[in-house]
Amino acid sequence: MAAAAQTQTRAKGMSYASARALALVVGVVIIGVIVALLYARRVETVEVVAVLLFLPVFAALLKWDIVGGAIAGVLASLVYVAMRYPAIEQVGFGPFAGLVTSRAFGFIAFGVIGGWANKQLRGSLDKLDLYDQIDDETGLYNARFLLQTTDLEQARSQRYESVFAVSVVDIPTAWFDSLPRRQREKSLRELGALLTASVRTVDRAAHVPTADAHRIVVVLPETGPEGARTFTTKLSEQLADWLAKHGVQGGGELTTHTVPFPEDEAGLSALRESFAVIDEAQHPVSR
Repeated sequence: MAAAAQTQTRAKGMSYASARALALVVGVVIIGVIVALLYARRVETVEVVAVLLFLPVFAALLKWDIVGGAIAGVLASLVYVAMRYPAIEQVGFGPFAGLVTSRAFGFIAFGVIGGWANKQLRGSLDKLDLYDQIDDETGLYNARFLLQTTDLEQARSQRYESVFAVSVVDIPTAWFDSLPRRQREKSLRELGALLTASVRTVDRAAHVPTADAHRIVVVLPETGPEGARTFTTKLSEQLADWLAKHGVQGGGELTTHTVPFPEDEAGLSALRESFAVIDEAQHPVSR
């Protein structure tokens, strides 16, 4: 299962957790550069440390949004006042009023506004992930789309007594893994274009990577068992020919199977379960 999850997730886009980690790294680098410039210009040590106080505020807003950013902003303000307290005690608060107020406002505003922006970003990425139906490697549909479309086709078939089928061709993963990275990526994109051009407008072609195969799945509306088997045979032959011409071959061979509905309802259920496992691995819940 772990190997399958690794294979299934490696082509996915950036999750919120990844975006958050990237934002934190970028923030640390930017603040580090600012601190280095201030230090080089011999700016007062307290003000250099004040810039560093934005780091915990940044980390808190990334973790807990507005509430975390606001609380961290208040705490950073208190730390800044504590650093200024010896001077305030000597000459009074008046000379430092503007500086302390501006610093406190900056910390709190950064925490609140940044926390709000972070919440919006997480919502947008989660929504994008929720409706993601395209496979990044090939441009075909993915496992999530297959779950949705087979559910719709099954409901339509049961209501209107129509038929449909699912055609499956497995290409051994090792065939593509033996290629250089760029050639492998190019071959998968071209494979997706080939399939898009090869199926009917009403058919839906998808790519579902598993632990040991690049699984090509085509949903065939209004197609009976015999027609589906014929289609699967021709698809397998077409893929084998295309793969051979593009130097994508290795040990083993293509494997195929066809799942007609309603004749093979159990087979469709098993196939949908495999899609659900893959979809869960491709779209882990962001933390």
